[in-house]
Amino acid sequence: MQEILNKDFIQYQTNYKTKEEVFENIASLAVEQGMATDKEPVVKGLFRREEESTTGFFDGFAIPHTKVKEIKQAGIVIIVNESGIEWNSMDGNPAKFFISILIPEAEGGSTHLQVLAAISRMLMHEEVRQALLEANGAEEIYTILKSHLEGNN
Repeated sequence: MQEILNKDFIQYQTNYKTKEEVFENIASLAVEQGMATDKEPVVKGLFRREEESTTGFFDGFAIPHTKVKEIKQAGIVIIVNESGIEWNSMDGNPAKFFISILIPEAEGGSTHLQVLAAISRMLMHEEVRQALLEANGAEEIYTILKSHLEGNN
């Protein structure tokens, strides 16, 4: 699972105002980093998934995810926003910490479910959510995630 997590996929202290801005920037980063070939299908896939049911979790976390053919390499894009954005979260609070899972369509069943399950398990622990929210920068976020996800391979 380690190869889908990369420090270059983390944006820290962003100032986005809407779900669309978050999705646009997740998709842009995915294209810039060679993870995806086209931004629009990634944005549409993220919105489509959100329409099925919210990806908003607890304490300001959301796990937007999609699998489309334009994604060529599985990856996790992380955006930590300065302020919360309305996300229809399970606890009713706005989201500001986005852990977005992007999966090639062909790997939809296995990789997608493994990564989603590992991240969901990790976020069940309040101390992990707190550590991520208090992290100072991409390096610290990467270290926290890497240490927790490696134990869940």
